[in-house]
Parts: sequence; C-alpha cells; structure tokens
Amino acid sequence: MISYRKLAMRVLGHSPVSAARTARRSTAKRAAALALTAALVVGMTLPAFADTWYIDDGDISISAGENGNKVTQGSTTKENDTDTVITNREPSTASSNTVTINADEGKTVNVTLDNVTINVDEGYKYGYEPNAYKTAVSVTGSGNTNIELNGNNTLTSGYGHAGLEHNKTDGSGTLTIQDEKNDDGSAKGSASDTTGSLTATGGYHSAGIGGSDKQDGQVTITGGEITATGGNGAAGIGGGAGDKYAAVGGDGDVTISGGTITATGGSLGAGIGGGAYGNGTVTVTDGDITAKATGNYGAGIGGGFGAIPKDTLIGGNGTVTISGGTITEASGGYMAAGIGSGYQGLGTVTIEGDAVIKNAQGGEAGAGIGSGTYGDSEIIIRGDAVIENAESSANGAGIGSGQGDLYPDGDGMVIDLTVGNVTIEGNAKIENAKSGSGGSGIGGGAVGIGNVIIRGNAQIGNATGGDEGAGIGGGVLGTGDVTIEGNVTIENAQGGAGAAGIGGGAETQPDTEDTRNKVSIKSTEAGSPNITAKGGGVLDENAPLAGAAAIGSGSVADGATEVKSDITIEGKVTIDATGGGDVAIGDSTNGETQFSGLQVGTTITRRNAKGDDVSQPGDVVREPEKPAQPTVTPTEGAEAPSNGSVEVERPVTVEGLYVTNVLGKQITHTCTQNGTTLTIRANGIVASAHLTLGMVRTLKAQGVKTLVFTTLLSRSTTVSVDALLAAEPDAPDEMAVVWTHTGPRAALTIGGADHSDLLK
Repeated sequence: MISYRKLAMRVLGHSPVSAARTARRSTAKRAAALALTAALVVGMTLPAFADTWYIDDGDISISAGENGNKVTQGSTTKENDTDTVITNREPSTASSNTVTINADEGKTVNVTLDNVTINVDEGYKYGYEPNAYKTAVSVTGSGNTNIELNGNNTLTSGYGHAGLEHNKTDGSGTLTIQDEKNDDGSAKGSASDTTGSLTATGGYHSAGIGGSDKQDGQVTITGGEITATGGNGAAGIGGGAGDKYAAVGGDGDVTISGGTITATGGSLGAGIGGGAYGNGTVTVTDGDITAKATGNYGAGIGGGFGAIPKDTLIGGNGTVTISGGTITEASGGYMAAGIGSGYQGLGTVTIEGDAVIKNAQGGEAGAGIGSGTYGDSEIIIRGDAVIENAESSANGAGIGSGQGDLYPDGDGMVIDLTVGNVTIEGNAKIENAKSGSGGSGIGGGAVGIGNVIIRGNAQIGNATGGDEGAGIGGGVLGTGDVTIEGNVTIENAQGGAGAAGIGGGAETQPDTEDTRNKVSIKSTEAGSPNITAKGGGVLDENAPLAGAAAIGSGSVADGATEVKSDITIEGKVTIDATGGGDVAIGDSTNGETQFSGLQVGTTITRRNAKGDDVSQPGDVVREPEKPAQPTVTPTEGAEAPSNGSVEVERPVTVEGLYVTNVLGKQITHTCTQNGTTLTIRANGIVASAHLTLGMVRTLKAQGVKTLVFTTLLSRSTTVSVDALLAAEPDAPDEMAVVWTHTGPRAALTIGGADHSDLLK
C-alpha cells in the first residue's frame, strides 16, 4: 500500500528520492508537501479493508457501523471493517481476553472466528456473583449477529455465563452460527471444502451456547461442527438455569437448519432447549444432531426441569418441530423424554417431512418421544418421517406420555393419569417403539391413557409394551382409545404381560359404567388395514395376572372388575390376532366380539394363547357365488297385469346382482320390472350396482330392453341393454359391469373400461 507521503509527492510531480537527497530539500518544499498530504488525508474517503484481529492482544469490542463494523481493541478503533476476522496468534494457547458484539436495532454484525481459543473460566474465584466473571464471547443488542466459523474454535466461560452467550429478551435480535464459506474464503462445493467447528462450554447455570444464569437463550445454527456443553442447571444449547420463584429465565429458543451438532445439558437442563425451570422451543429442518441430558429431569431435545413452587408449573414444556435432518440420538435424563418435555412438562412434538429419528431414548418414567413424568403429550408424526427407535427405559411410552401418578390420600388410592395423544399419518414409518416396563409402545406411560390415531399409509413395525403396558394404547392402569384407518400396516403390536396388543393396559378398572377400551379399525378410500397383534401373556407366578386380548382389554387381578372393550371393525380388513389368554379380540367379560357386514376380502384370524382357532362368524368374507345363467323371477305374491293394456310394476329378484356402498360393503337393494324396463333401487348417496355381461344377456333373453338405476340425491340413470352389449360384443359372460352413483354423478364401467357415455 502506497504511503500518503509518497502520494503527495507524486501529485507535486516528484518521484521518491533517497534519504540523502531529501535532507538537502528546501524547507519550503517540505512544508508544501506536508500541507498537501494533510489536506488529502482529511478530504478524501478512504477505502475499507478487512483486518485480522488477534485476541491475544486484548479484549475486542465490535458494533455495527454505517458500512461495516466498528472494532475496538485497546487504544485502536477501526470504522467500517467489512469482514471482521478474529483469531489467535497461538491457537494452542488459550487467551483470557473476551469478545463483545453489539448489534443495534435494524443492523447486522458479521464476524468470523478463525481458530480462536478463549478460556475465561476462573472457577469460584469471586464467590457466587455472576457479574464478577467473564464471558468468552457475548452477543447483545436488538440487531442481528452472524458468526462464521473457520478452523477449530473453543470458547469456555466462567461462572454464570454461556460459552457463546446470547440472552433472549423482548428486544433482542438473533444470533446465527454459520459455516457458509471455506476457511480460505472460497465458496462451498469444491474438493477442498472445509468445515468450521465450535466447541462451547458454559459456566455454572449457563448454556454452552445461549442463555446465562437466570436468562433465556436464543440460537440459530445453519452449519458447522458444533459441540456445546451446558453447566449445571443449563442446556447444552438454549436456556440457562431459570429462577423458579421469580419465574424468569431458563427458556431456550433454538433453530437448526444444518451442521453436525452434539449438545449435552447439565443436570436439570435439556441437551437442546430449556434449562432448569425453562421451556424448550426447538425447530430442526436439517443437520445431524446428538443431544443428551446428562443429569436428571431434562429432555434430550425439548424442555428442562419443570417445578410447581406456587401451584403453577414453571418450565418443563417442550415444543419440538423436526421437519428434516437426522437425529442420531436424543437421550433424556431421569423422568424426562428423549424428545419432548422434561419433568412435569407438556410434550408437544411434530415430526414430519423427511426427518429421520435414529434413536430417541427416554429416561426412566419418561417417553422416548413425548413427555416426561407427570406430563401429557401431543404428538404428530407425518409426511415421510422415519422413527427407527423410540424407547423408554421404564414406565414411559416409547411414543406418548410419561408416567402418571398413583398415591394414597387417606380414603384410598388416587390415580392421576397422564394422557398420550399420538397421531401417525401420511407415509410415516415407525420401525420400533418400546417401553421397558409399565408403559405402552405407542400411547400411555405407566398410569397413563393412550389416545392413538394411525391412518393414511402409515407403517408400524414393532410397537411393544413393557410389562402390563399395551403395544398400542394404554399403559398399566390406563385405557386405550385407538383408531386405525386406511392403508395402515402394523406388523407387530405386542402387549406386555397382562396387557392388550392394541387397547388397554393391565389392571385397568372401571371408574364409571361408561369406561371402555375403544378400538376402531376400518378401511377408507386410501386402502385397508393389515394388522398383526398379540396380547400379553400371564404375569409371573408371584403376581398372577391372566393373559390379555390381542385387541381389546388388558387383564386384572382376581376379584377386580375389568374395563370392557368397545371394538368396531368396518369395511375390508386383514387382522391376525393372537390372545395372551382365552380371548383374541374382545375381553374376558364378554368373550370374543363378533362383526357382521364386513367387506368382501376381509380376513380375520383369531387364536388363543394355546393356539386354538377361536374365529367367529363373519370373520372371513368372500366374493358371493354367482350362477352361470342368472334368472329374473317375480317375487312371490306379485300382482300380474290386469288386462294386458296397462303394464304393472312388479318386484323381481335378479340372482347374482348386488349393491355396495362407498366402503365396498353390501347394502340392501330392490328390483322391479315394468314391461321391458328393469329398475334397481338403493337407499344410498354413494352406491354401485354390480352385474356381469352374462346377467345382461340373460335379461335380454327374458325380454328386458332397458335398465334403470336409482339412488338418493341422484336422478335415475338409464342404459339400453342392446347398447350395453354392443359396447363389448365379444367379451366373456363373467366380465364385470359396475354402475356407480356418487351423489348427482353417474358412471358405468365394463371390465374396468369407462362407458359412461351409454347412460341417459
């Protein structure tokens, strides 16, 4: 870079000269040159260049300027630094200096950390006063800050402060950690790609990245390799430890759209989300994430420890939305969920898009995905999401709620049930959902109700309840309200000892006359369910409990009144049910439940624990046999024409003709003939009349020339017998003719080909 002195001399028309010649200059010329130099420096706009700032040289303060950053270090201040880079002269030697970034409202600060190592942890040197300790990197202000990662960066803060601190307030901006460029500044996408990393460790009560003591935290991560560890009471990424009595702090607001992330919470804090007494709001759209709560009561991803100091829950809630990326592991602490809420909180979890959950592990009494102990859950799994494993170590559901409460109050036992509300739909796939004991595979934890809806094209591999917990439905002492509809596949719903495969947990006794384990299974336009379910067997001889139904109710101890089952099956289904006791589908009070009017193609197989076939009438529905030459016969007692001059409509029977509704279930119909016109009537809005070309040819031979089909909400439609036969003149007699009314619309197919144009 040319000096301003040389620039001034060029303007005067001189070239630089040696020191000896300069010494011989006149005083006047030297004064003129200096005066011009000063004028140029004052009057010209100087170009801005990026500087590298060494943290070894002192604390660095950065704020947003007019055309870049304003950077101050010691006595040096630079305006308009357009690409501020902070590094260490000796990366292997940690600096005890700090970085403070402040972005004013409406402005953005961009900073690059390039192989920075800062450690300002001084133990408990100043006692228990957080303000006496340092923060490695602090981000403040109502504007936004973007931190680019180059090389390997390590930030360690002192007592009461996050490693990379960003306290969320009503007026704070956002902190975004990114890895948008390679270390040399080039764009991503080449063979020389590099990944910037950050290891951040928080002090006592403070997150690795996010909030400090008694503070909420906000973090957005779009890339990089991130390792974050929270101090005692804080999240790895998210909130610091809150104050339960003042009801402040602890919340964590975290958004992740890329990167490889490992986050570990301190005791009472989530791996990613809330600190102690804090709620966690976590959104993941991409990235590879491992999140662990190493202590008790915090979720792997979601809420921290929830407390009730003044009859009102403080913290614990976990609101988690995962729409992409891979969760390699999410492990909750004791009484907390792997993904969802901490102790006592509500677990609100949505997993959708192409998200993959490889392992969600709840701590004891917490769900794998859902809520911690004493917490309800609201869970939606949809899209193309895949859950490879969701598991509770004990007493929580694999997917659903954590453990409820059971305690004496002087008048007997009080049962305080949790509720696991779970909806699985779309093309979602659950490979394994399991409880260690007491909880269901999908639904309620121990002392928990399971309200489960499975629909669309959802697939369930294994849903396995722990001892006394249903495969899908209620945990021990909990009922199951399960709806399964559409093209659903359930390969194995296995109840634990004494619990149903699908339905109620064991030892569930009725509180009212209306208490039921409710199970509804039906086909829809999307398809028909295919289900394999097995009831749990006899509990060990030290605590005798009979085996349970595959679908229906769990069992109870001798002398107790078992909750009955209310089971509905509609349309076409395929069910393989093996009871753990005497009943396959139903309950021990009423025995096997029978079903009638199911659609053609239905197959229900029932076996008891001994392997005996306990099938019921109506379990298998085959195509009705149709005679080769159908006949039209007058109904007995029909009135004949009086004199031949006036035709009289008379009831007739067309053998082999049948009518179905929208679910394919056969419904009642009537046929009448008036002269050469045959009319088919059905009392339905959506109905299909089924014939064959052989029937139509027989009807023609018996003098019928016109067919009429009449249903509710539809005008009668008519087809000529001759026109119908001419449409497929060489087709075999067994070719199907289907005539459908859908409200006011009508359609006619012959052998599956559309011939609706024949209808009048």
